[in-house]
Amino acid sequence: MNPFSQMRKVLESFHPFTEEAWKDFSALFTSAKLKKGEYFVREGTHNDSLAFVIDGALRAFYLDQNGSFYNKTFFIEGSFAVSLASILQGIPSFLNFDALVDTQMLVGHYRQLEALFDKHRCIETITRKIIEYEWVIKKEQRELRLVLNDAAERYAYFREEYPGLENKIPQYHIASHLGITPIQLSRIRARKG
Repeated sequence: MNPFSQMRKVLESFHPFTEEAWKDFSALFTSAKLKKGEYFVREGTHNDSLAFVIDGALRAFYLDQNGSFYNKTFFIEGSFAVSLASILQGIPSFLNFDALVDTQMLVGHYRQLEALFDKHRCIETITRKIIEYEWVIKKEQRELRLVLNDAAERYAYFREEYPGLENKIPQYHIASHLGITPIQLSRIRARKG
């Protein structure tokens, strides 16, 4: 499938575009590739870029003072990666985003997208619905799972939310996201068979 068609299909699962709105929206995006380990966003930098992942995987992660990381979330095919809090507040990002595998994306700029809101209400509606779903609903669900579910249940949710990702990335990335050690994850996976 054409990358732009792929993006439109995902976006229209939230709300339809008019043809004129799609033309203006899609003109904001260009193809980009990241090699494994390359950064899309670096902590401490201002970045208003957003990426639609065509193929591959990105992670958003924090680094603590000791250099240990916590994987906050992953972005796989069909999802949008953006340091939203940084953009909306106009502050440097607290997160790093890097490619866990070679990744193909469509990249645009949030402020240019925002400039289309008054001209095309459907773009504003789609953007709002994606933000509500991805950064409010899913974030709340993840936070509740960390508190209410045991490690095996969190792993089951991970597999559901990110199908196939566990076969593409090192186990320690998954363990970090689940809030457990790689050894604990190995035990869980062994029990699951």
